[in-house]
Amino acid sequence: MATALGIVSYNDSTVYVQGLQQHRPIASFSFLGRYRLVDVPVSNMTNSGMDDIEIYVNGNPRSLFDHIGDGRQYNINSKHGSLSLIPLYKETGLGTSIYTSDVESYYDNIDNIIETKHDYVIIAPVNYIYTTNYAELLQQHIESGADISMLYKTVNDANEKYINCDTLALNKQKGVEGIELNVGRYKKRDLSLLTYIMKKDIFVSLIEEARKVSRMYWLKDIINDKCAELDIRAIAHRGKVYCINDLKSYFDANMDILSLDNMKEFSDPKWPIYTNTSDTAPVVYIGDGTAQQSLISNGSQISGTVKHSIVGRSCKIGKGAIIENCVITEDVEIGPNAILQNVIVDKHSKIIHKKELVGQDYEPLYIGRREKI
Repeated sequence: MATALGIVSYNDSTVYVQGLQQHRPIASFSFLGRYRLVDVPVSNMTNSGMDDIEIYVNGNPRSLFDHIGDGRQYNINSKHGSLSLIPLYKETGLGTSIYTSDVESYYDNIDNIIETKHDYVIIAPVNYIYTTNYAELLQQHIESGADISMLYKTVNDANEKYINCDTLALNKQKGVEGIELNVGRYKKRDLSLLTYIMKKDIFVSLIEEARKVSRMYWLKDIINDKCAELDIRAIAHRGKVYCINDLKSYFDANMDILSLDNMKEFSDPKWPIYTNTSDTAPVVYIGDGTAQQSLISNGSQISGTVKHSIVGRSCKIGKGAIIENCVITEDVEIGPNAILQNVIVDKHSKIIHKKELVGQDYEPLYIGRREKI
């Protein structure tokens, strides 16, 4: 039976989430109050029977080390499997840092990749939220005889969303003829999910060739170069996809999953999203505290009103406060009678003196980490 090494990749500079990204890598972003973004691709892989996974991180990895720990929460076989966190945060010696391309990162680790027992690799990004069975995709790839398979989603709002994301130019046989940047010119596009399946030796040869071309080359660049030479085919993804590439898309992804149908797909008990849990008390509603169409994480105390919002772990919502269409991350305190609408509040912040903070659904307001207002 064919098996694959799982690689969770990081993003290029077209992805920038203002505020949140200043304090942590994208993989470590809070999602739905209790998850980190890295939990989704890793859970997809472990649910698919993959037990050797490498997580590449471009940025300070401290928060991820704390979150992932020994990886036991992801249900990986402790005797035969492995979960490796590979940080690529490099100091220049001048008090600044540099961020390397994924090709350069894979090349630095190429000997370990070659020595793995698997014949295939499956590469998935950390900023695309979707659920899929990689074992089925691997089998489909093998049966097709393709050199590389790429996952994609046909979208009908590419002129409004997914700007600067990659799209695929496909022929009638679903062969990939090229990778193009979405600049919002057309409504219907075939969105690349930056997910690739290929034999390990093809992956290694692509990395080695890409590095000869340029150290700034990304995997998608060398694949694009090879479209005329290799048999590269696209596999359609039928489920929901949430792309996070800026602050608004991060806000929208959290808000969209609050709908009942979307939540059912994301929280399928047969396909769980694993995360690092904490031993804290259940949510406590004090006095007139209520929540409607919201996700409230454990350890929180709700004395006010929460509507269509996400509240992270160990938060306090004061008496008379109204929280609507907001993403409140971990350990946030919101004082009595405060009003928040369309706001993202980063962890460890306190909103005590300011009584009204209002953003727009098209431009959410961001409150930084550890801010006191």
